[in-house]
Amino acid sequence: MDNRTLIAAAERMLSAAKDKTIILIGDFCLDVYFHIDSADFEPSLETGFDVRRVNTLKDSLGGAGNVCANLCALGAGRVIPIGVVGRDMFGYELQRLLASFPAVKDGLAVQKEGWTTPAYMKPIVDGREMERIDTGLRNRADTAVVQKLLSDIERTIKSADAVIINQQLEDSVYTPEFVCGLNRMARENPDVPFIVDSRTMQSAFKGMWHKLNTHEIAAELGMELDPMHSFLAADDLKDMMRKYSGETGDPVVVSRGEYGAMAYDGRFFSAEGLSLLSELDTVGAGDSFLSGFTLSLTCGIPIGEALHTGNSVSGVTIQKLHQTGTCSPEELRRIVADRDLVFNADAKTLRISDPFRMEVVTGLSELEKRPAIEYAVFDHDGTISVLREGWEDIMEACMMQAVTGGRPVSPDLAEKIRQGNRDFIVRSTGIQTISQMEMLVGIVKKWGLVPEEEILTPKEYKAVYNKALLEFIARRVDNVRRGLLSPGDVTVGGSIPFLKTLAENGVKIYLASGTDQEDVRREAELLGYADYFTGGIFGSVGDVSNDPKKHVLKNILSAAGVDPARLAIFGDGPVEMRVARGSGALAVGIQSNEVRRYGWNESKHLRLLHAGADILIPDLLEYKKIASFILKKEIL
Repeated sequence: MDNRTLIAAAERMLSAAKDKTIILIGDFCLDVYFHIDSADFEPSLETGFDVRRVNTLKDSLGGAGNVCANLCALGAGRVIPIGVVGRDMFGYELQRLLASFPAVKDGLAVQKEGWTTPAYMKPIVDGREMERIDTGLRNRADTAVVQKLLSDIERTIKSADAVIINQQLEDSVYTPEFVCGLNRMARENPDVPFIVDSRTMQSAFKGMWHKLNTHEIAAELGMELDPMHSFLAADDLKDMMRKYSGETGDPVVVSRGEYGAMAYDGRFFSAEGLSLLSELDTVGAGDSFLSGFTLSLTCGIPIGEALHTGNSVSGVTIQKLHQTGTCSPEELRRIVADRDLVFNADAKTLRISDPFRMEVVTGLSELEKRPAIEYAVFDHDGTISVLREGWEDIMEACMMQAVTGGRPVSPDLAEKIRQGNRDFIVRSTGIQTISQMEMLVGIVKKWGLVPEEEILTPKEYKAVYNKALLEFIARRVDNVRRGLLSPGDVTVGGSIPFLKTLAENGVKIYLASGTDQEDVRREAELLGYADYFTGGIFGSVGDVSNDPKKHVLKNILSAAGVDPARLAIFGDGPVEMRVARGSGALAVGIQSNEVRRYGWNESKHLRLLHAGADILIPDLLEYKKIASFILKKEIL
């Protein structure tokens, strides 16, 4: 689905939301965050145990409350909360937070006895969440309260545009009487969509949309998956959705985390997931997805586009750490306009040796139908040059220094920091260095090991890294200048003759790198292929809003008469693959082994595949065959 369609869908939802009324039934909870600095520990004089001093205390709505907060943040005109709180401090605070939203005109029922308001108390020590303390897990709504809730729903159902049912807790408001009443109202009001998201009672609800995740739908059908790693291939998931829908008679929507979402109402709809570089906190992700999806449906947005909108809302909130965050209209617009998707999650790839060594993602017959390539964009490091091979180790060392401030840390903590840094480097490969350094500032603050006044700016961290990297590659550069190494010794196999072949056959070639522009230009001149880039050499200019790869692509496509089908983008990182996929260009992933300069590097496989590569190749040694394939003529 093209980006313009999704932007338009989000705008239609945001515009129409103010006229929509949502009844929200559920387990309303409170999330309470205690931010603690371990340096403030001291023993209690009374007990001898450590006292943890809370520096900051924050609370926010959880469970159905989080759904409410997201609906209100997206601009819903009215949200009617249906649920129960106890007569306790958490209940008073929960009611206060709900009443702070202009769209919420009603309060929750208060049960005087036998009900403790559910609250999740979460200590955050030095930026890391510790074991939590929960309340309100053994509640049971009394008959009078259940009757009042059903009466409130009956009274407002005719004015509602949708009903959301959120069930989180085992012992809660969902007595047999209450569930029976909800099922009856769903039957009696077929024009009002009911959407249920139930942790342990999903199949008890009838005549509604059922929202689950992959772990939950598998469990409903008797299959056990690891809830933390519950990937299901699309074909397997479709079989489960058909079966579940057949057993319940109801439509179903399944969120797949980073792989997107699918829906089934007799037809299948799907949406790709979002690729996000920042650290994520997935608490409440299902709630925010449900809010965006439901509000989209009530505004008349088609199911496929509603799935994308739900994903986008969730994508905003999971980037907000240690909070059950919400998504504002402005945040939704930004993420929809500039989203990076996870493609090919279910692709069945095939390695072939004819017409050249490649792994086919898009069908070979489709590739053969594409017209001859007239324009090509190349990434630099790892695609052509291997002068910077090993840069990951340099960045990892610089990140460790930045995070610890050079102070000694325990072996366990050092390993946790190191693994986090490595994960970040893998995720962020290909973006501008200055953008990586902006994110590094956030990582340093998250670990909390460096005083605020010692934290450097992104430009200062970049200067430290560039100095270390240039010192690292200086010997290679010097060896090339002295003739001890040839350009072929420090480039991916076949890359220079491939560039020469394309240039001689009239292809306009561009070089686009996340490395500083002057450094890229200098290296291209040193290695003797700068003149092949008749379209220009582009690199980072220290402006995070000016991504060179997107900038080059925009310039190419804005030129009169340029057909994206005649453009190929070559690279070993996810950024250039997503740029290609988003524009309709041919995405050629170079799965290069930068140490040997030829052969497959399996560590690059998934990041190129999920970024949208059409084909994967190990190197460019078969440059004549590759050129013949994309130029649609024989190159001898």
